[in-house]
Amino acid sequence: MSYRYDKRKKNQRRWYGIASCLFIIVLFTSLFPWLFDILERPFTKTWDNKSIFINTTQNFFQTFRGKQHILRENAAFENEINRLQVDNLRTMYLSQELEKRNGFLSSHIADILFGNIIRRDVLGSSDIFIINQGSLSGVTVGDKVFSYDHMLIGFINNVYDTTAELVLYSKPDQEIDGILFPHEVSLSAQGYGNGSLFIKSPREIDVAEGDIFYSLEEPGSILAIVRKVVFDPRDPFKQVYLSYPVNLNEIQTVGIKKTPISAITE
Repeated sequence: MSYRYDKRKKNQRRWYGIASCLFIIVLFTSLFPWLFDILERPFTKTWDNKSIFINTTQNFFQTFRGKQHILRENAAFENEINRLQVDNLRTMYLSQELEKRNGFLSSHIADILFGNIIRRDVLGSSDIFIINQGSLSGVTVGDKVFSYDHMLIGFINNVYDTTAELVLYSKPDQEIDGILFPHEVSLSAQGYGNGSLFIKSPREIDVAEGDIFYSLEEPGSILAIVRKVVFDPRDPFKQVYLSYPVNLNEIQTVGIKKTPISAITE
């Protein structure tokens, strides 16, 4: 019994000694902060990683919202640019139309009525157009029709209430007299189709590409320009091919020179 008691006392003194040593070590050395740091570091790292994850997630959503905002602004800018482009095209068109009409006015043609081409290739012919002016506007058969810059292109062949049929001088069954400049000779041009005309010129006339064919009936009005000359020394005539100075497919507005009432009455 005494042996067990003594052994228990020795064990208690040993644990008290160990506890005292640990207490002294913890209290008077840096062991405790070192152990605390070791235990704290994993939790601190976990907390920092959590903070980084949260910040990264917040930054991601902020970036996503920022990109969406930028995309919306870009779409708005693109719509505005498209609108401005349409306005610019509309302005250019109106400017061209005004310039063409000023060309009519600057040519000093009296009693000009403006009309728009509303149909082409009438009756299968590329040399017949329909315009949106008719008898209610004073248009009559035989009225001369001009493009801008005083270029004579055809005449009114049929008239209806609100429309009229324009026949170009380039229609194959048409013929018109004119002056070939600069040679100052009077010649007849025949329609050759598709906006072209044809002249058989005497071989002694030194006709060349670029020569101008003026109207004899409407002085100062250009009819066509020489594009090609074909000559065989054995032939007494030169084959002269002409075309209108303008692209007929681009013409939208024409000027109709109304025949004076006195001329119609006669």
